[in-house]
Amino acid sequence: MREVVQEMFEDAVRHHQAGRLVEAGQLLRMILMVERRHADSLHLLGLIAYEGGHYVIAVELIGQAIRIRKDNPFYYYNLGNALKAQGKIDDAVAGYKRALVLKPDYAEAHNNLGIILNEQGKRDDAVAHYERALALMPDLVYTHNNLANTLVEQGRIDDAVAHYERALVLKPDYADAHNNLGIALVAQGRIDDAVAHYERALILNSNNADAHNNLGAVLKDRGRIDDAMAHYDRSITINPDHADAWNNRGIVLAEMGKVDDATAHYERAIAINPDHAEAQCNLGRSEERR
Repeated sequence: MREVVQEMFEDAVRHHQAGRLVEAGQLLRMILMVERRHADSLHLLGLIAYEGGHYVIAVELIGQAIRIRKDNPFYYYNLGNALKAQGKIDDAVAGYKRALVLKPDYAEAHNNLGIILNEQGKRDDAVAHYERALALMPDLVYTHNNLANTLVEQGRIDDAVAHYERALVLKPDYADAHNNLGIALVAQGRIDDAVAHYERALILNSNNADAHNNLGAVLKDRGRIDDAMAHYDRSITINPDHADAWNNRGIVLAEMGKVDDATAHYERAIAINPDHAEAQCNLGRSEERR
């Protein structure tokens, strides 16, 4: 019976890897009817639930797997992912850290822990985990991008550019990395190069609201107001809660003398992001002119 169960599980893994999640789930449930404490099946069923957006179920199933086998780092890693998706950040951190205790060379766990640490403002710690991940797996393309984002926040623009460029060597069609590299290039004063990367990001993903907004800002500075407004409009259409695009569009309206419209845009940006300092300053100046 054990051999039959193992064969069924291997078939389930193959279905999962091929994206046949229904078939994989059916096999896993059949296994659990025979062997209800089959930890790998519980874990994989939880992973399928996570991939389907059923995070509560994922946490429960992977938790059951962990209670049966407490020494599997992959279980804790995927538990961390599901907990993060639920917004249970401290628990997610604990999951990633436990995975790293069991498997210190787990590059993906270093990367995902770095993401949370960066979101918490612990940028030095995030950088350390990203760098550890890349020391273990130098071609982790998303880690290069994540590290570069944190380096930009630290003001280490040249280092960030190097990592964005490495990410794009590994994955030339990485739209977000093109957009992010454009931001760093603007900081370096390399505007033509930045425009080229923003445009490339939009060729790859025409619904990239950030790239539309960023390209709009560069075009506005070059006096191409109509083009800039078109990109701001597109950004807001894609993401009505894009505070930067509302603020930037307001700046153009203010310069056109449309103070009331500009004020409404700044207020919209602040409603979306109450901590948007630039929009608050712009709103203050706008109200002084009314």
